Amino acid sequence: MKFFIPALFPFLLVDIASAQTASSNPPVARPKTEECSVSGIVVKLAGGEPVKTATVQLQNLQDLARTTSVVTDVSGRFELRGIDPGRYWLKVSRTGFVTQEYGQRTPNDPGAEIRLSAGQNLRDLLFRLIPWGVISGRILDEEGEPLPWAQVSALREVYSSGKRKLSPEALVPTNDLGDFRLFGLKPGRYFVSAKYKAGLHIVGRGEVREDDNDDFRPEFMPIYYPNSPDPARASTIALKAGEEITSVEILLRPVATYRIRGRVYNMVAGRRSNTGVIVQLEQRNSNITWGSPDRQLNVEKTDGSFEIAGVLPGSYTLSAFWFEDGRRYQARQSIEVGNADLEGVNLAIMSGITIPGRIVWDGKPSLERDELLVSIAAADSMVSFNTPARVVGGSFVLRDVFDGTYRLRVIGQSKDGYVKSVRYGSSESLDSGFTVFRGTQSSLEVTISSRGARIQGAVMDKDNLPVTGVWVVLVPDEAHRDQSRLFQKAAPDQFGHYLLRGIAPGDYKVFSWDEVEDGAWEDPDFLRTFEDRGQKVSVEEGDTKTLDIVTIGKASEGLKLCGGNYSGCREERMKSRRTVTLGPYAPMRPASTGSPRLSARSRSTPASSSSDKLKPCAGSTRFIPVGYTGRGGR
Repeated sequence: MKFFIPALFPFLLVDIASAQTASSNPPVARPKTEECSVSGIVVKLAGGEPVKTATVQLQNLQDLARTTSVVTDVSGRFELRGIDPGRYWLKVSRTGFVTQEYGQRTPNDPGAEIRLSAGQNLRDLLFRLIPWGVISGRILDEEGEPLPWAQVSALREVYSSGKRKLSPEALVPTNDLGDFRLFGLKPGRYFVSAKYKAGLHIVGRGEVREDDNDDFRPEFMPIYYPNSPDPARASTIALKAGEEITSVEILLRPVATYRIRGRVYNMVAGRRSNTGVIVQLEQRNSNITWGSPDRQLNVEKTDGSFEIAGVLPGSYTLSAFWFEDGRRYQARQSIEVGNADLEGVNLAIMSGITIPGRIVWDGKPSLERDELLVSIAAADSMVSFNTPARVVGGSFVLRDVFDGTYRLRVIGQSKDGYVKSVRYGSSESLDSGFTVFRGTQSSLEVTISSRGARIQGAVMDKDNLPVTGVWVVLVPDEAHRDQSRLFQKAAPDQFGHYLLRGIAPGDYKVFSWDEVEDGAWEDPDFLRTFEDRGQKVSVEEGDTKTLDIVTIGKASEGLKLCGGNYSGCREERMKSRRTVTLGPYAPMRPASTGSPRLSARSRSTPASSSSDKLKPCAGSTRFIPVGYTGRGGR
């Protein structure tokens, strides 16, 4: 038996961890009269029963490392004291419940920033927590026998770079009875998929175990509930708050699979051993936003030969990695697996190149943190394999860069700054990315302007009341909508005020929907429906413009206008999908004829949302609802 962690996850976290590291400057002592406080109560959405031992966290947005937290008492109450004036995020979490942010209207909406002025006491906040949902059932083989160690996932449809993809929300193995239990789910609509790979056992979060004794089992085709290998033809399961859906049964059938045989050649000077190399197989053009590799193995034979079994036909990227003295060496190759074994695949591991670069400021240098970092990511991959480079004295060095096209990002400049130019050699690469070839090496010059424009204003509903829990979205003109760097979003604070910063000069439109999926605005087909509803604005460097906006009605209502012209239109696309709706937080779509029968057990049924009916509220105190109301999440 062998234990290992899929190589994908560490690389995913490198960039994120670096980006989120904040300045750790010591707090400035303030007079007691300037100190603020935040207090309130946490209850269950259904019935208003107090929630004890919930964690309440207040995070300083000017210094992310400074987070104050308390635990609710037996009556569900909390109080945060000695808080400096400033901007904050406030959230409540507890095992068994969906984490809730201040200002959220549904679990998928953004929270609202809290602005505390000197000496302010923000009191009587009311958080209504939604219990986790659960989907459970069994996975069987072709004989109707339980299938242990099958991998079962709950996935949601999300937008990624303007395209619809599936995002895994939970992953569990089946037990010896073939049973699974997907828990910790927010209300919403889910796909459930099951797959089985002989000898591959998920035993923990991101941890995989290989079992050579299990190789006798056949391979099975991955299936989406109830019985389709294609998610476009699968049924979705709509889950409401606190609902437990049982009896989800998926039957897996054996399928013909093939083998990939090849050899790794370690071409690194001074090291010809081929052992210790990791070979990894990943599916190309996957409809999943992230996940572990399809196959991963260690090369153990001294001649570098390897064999990957159980591969389904399809398009893949085959990679080999070797690490020594903090350096990474690799080889990558695109392969196609048809209806036969693939023989003679050769991977020659080589070192990458080193690319020097420098930062040029247009305007006075302005930093959000103690240092600047420069990171790159391959244009054809969502995974970054390169460690961000620190900028020292205006210079940086990117190491272990291999052939390919890359997009560059700078981390740490002021929120009013933006990347104005990226030159690789003599070529401008800001929009298209820069392409690296081993035989030709150049340097990078990155120009940052500290004079990005600002757009600010108020967000109101049709009755001219301030709105929170929505996105305010900045969309570039149609000629530049392939540039994701030009899109921006911001959530209003508790007063309905928003601020967009670090905007590059150009023509834009500003939108805000009463309800919209995050990232939908990067889908040109979705945006076309609302094109005339956005407010036009043009900015130059250093501009500050004020623009008050009124939210657009629910995006789902606008989609009904698309007929069959919008390929991503949910009203049209979902007609062919069978959906079981089980609660007020799930899309109100009736199940079509022939929908699979499921059992549902409610652990919590939302009751009246009137805050003055809550039992824990002592005396005449009225708590201010800051989140879910129990009326469809609004």
